[in-house]
Amino acid sequence: MIEKYTIILVLFKFLSFGLPTQAQTEVKFNLASAALLIPNVGVEIPLSNHSSVQLDVLASFWDSFNDDPLQIIQVFPEYRYYFKPNRSGLFLGAHVGFGMFTMKKPVFLVINQDPSTYPDGTYQSGRVTFYGTTLGFKKKFNDRWGLELFVGGGLSQSNYKGYSQGVRNDVTEENYRDFNGSGEVLLYRGGLMLVYILK
Repeated sequence: MIEKYTIILVLFKFLSFGLPTQAQTEVKFNLASAALLIPNVGVEIPLSNHSSVQLDVLASFWDSFNDDPLQIIQVFPEYRYYFKPNRSGLFLGAHVGFGMFTMKKPVFLVINQDPSTYPDGTYQSGRVTFYGTTLGFKKKFNDRWGLELFVGGGLSQSNYKGYSQGVRNDVTEENYRDFNGSGEVLLYRGGLMLVYILK
């Protein structure tokens, strides 16, 4: 029991006092995903003049989007390195992401994927992990506001069930399994973030 309180105290101390005194946390809102009514928000916390950590979350709850379900939750913790000081300009990020989904696989985003693999009326539902990188550019307009353009991709590993018209279609009685597994290299995040700098 004492160990739990010690860990919590150490985490609180790190979050409260472990950051540089000039640290300016940024809150972000993805304008590109908002245009599709899919909220994507993030918080970036500086570690130094050239590095930061970011956590962003994307969520979509569409039961029917272009006649297919589009229900997604994605969480991305990411480490970022900026080539210019004050965390602006070009940056590279490395992340591990986690998510849940019920959607038709976006074949146009998958490298080397046959479009006929997923005909109309089919969709998948499951869990996914992402291992990848982000490339982006941040422009600060003043001490409060900025914009950030970014795109990210890498390897996705998912466990899912396939459906056609609401009926599971990826297994037979002779070849039953709880989940299918799948791995792809693809682009899975991006947009234009409106950045607000907290003082």
